[in-house]
Amino acid sequence: MMFLRRLTIDNHLWYALKIGIGSGLSIYLAELLQLEYSSSAGIITLLTIASTKRETLRLGLYRIVTFLATVFLCWLMQGLVGSEWISYGIVMVVVTFFLNVRNLLATLSVNAVVVSHLLHNPERTINNEAILNELLLLAIGLVIAIVVNYFQNYESQKKYLEQSVKAIDLRMQRVLTKLAAYLRDPELDNHVWEDIIQLEKDLLTYAKSAFDYQQNRLPLTDDFYVDYFEMRLQQCSVLHNLHYEIKKIRVFQSDSQIIADFLGEINEHLPVVAAPKAQLHHLDDLVLKIQEENLPESREEFVSKARLYHILMDLEEFLKFKQRFVAGLETPQQQQQESSGLSSLREKVPN
Repeated sequence: MMFLRRLTIDNHLWYALKIGIGSGLSIYLAELLQLEYSSSAGIITLLTIASTKRETLRLGLYRIVTFLATVFLCWLMQGLVGSEWISYGIVMVVVTFFLNVRNLLATLSVNAVVVSHLLHNPERTINNEAILNELLLLAIGLVIAIVVNYFQNYESQKKYLEQSVKAIDLRMQRVLTKLAAYLRDPELDNHVWEDIIQLEKDLLTYAKSAFDYQQNRLPLTDDFYVDYFEMRLQQCSVLHNLHYEIKKIRVFQSDSQIIADFLGEINEHLPVVAAPKAQLHHLDDLVLKIQEENLPESREEFVSKARLYHILMDLEEFLKFKQRFVAGLETPQQQQQESSGLSSLREKVPN
């Protein structure tokens, strides 16, 4: 966990350096060109640098489109209203409304600065020189943001994700171990459900980091980490949804022992990146064995068998999530990734 924290700090520092260097460089270039409001170029860079290259490009394109629309609106307003602050308020109402409708509020701050520059004019006219000044400020801010954000700390991001995969595997194994112990002892309360909830929350954080890494790697295709954390989230959801059934089935130790033993088998091969064929075959055998047993003699036994069958079907879905994930690794890109540092995570399971 200390290693993960250090890598997180490194990523934060890398982002801060891009913000500081990019903003300073934008202001320097604006002053070099003797533009008015040169500090605005640095602000535009600061607001445009996103967590991924793809998002930065997308945001830059939206800024250009909304900039042109905002300038046109300011041009229409010139001379119609005598008060500068009233003109500003009217323009901002219109701009904010349409940006909100189009889900482009991320561009609002820059447009607000453009409006204040254009309307803060003693002559109350928007001339070509003022528009060119704002356009150059925008161009400098966007270009520097795109160039600076092109440099990504890929190795640090990848190490963070690799360590996250190992950490999640260990935590999942601990959860399954505690869940098996919970089933074997009807009196035990080891807070395993709280562990599952916390694991789901942490997986969402790791999934966000994996998505950022994927978007930074474009146009290369690198979906392994995104797919991995999505698979683990789905598996956690299966376990979480079994809370009620598992809690009730503990009363019948013969049935709960079956689930506990099967969880142990799943746990043994959990971190191995290979299709869980052996576990799925074993599950089929368990279902056939249940079907061949004598009919329940009481209502309680019938309900317990129904719960046992339901839990086994959900655990089948748990395994199939992994099966689909492994099937998706059979692409050339994933094979290349396997040879570049993940081979230790992908041991072969004997059939």
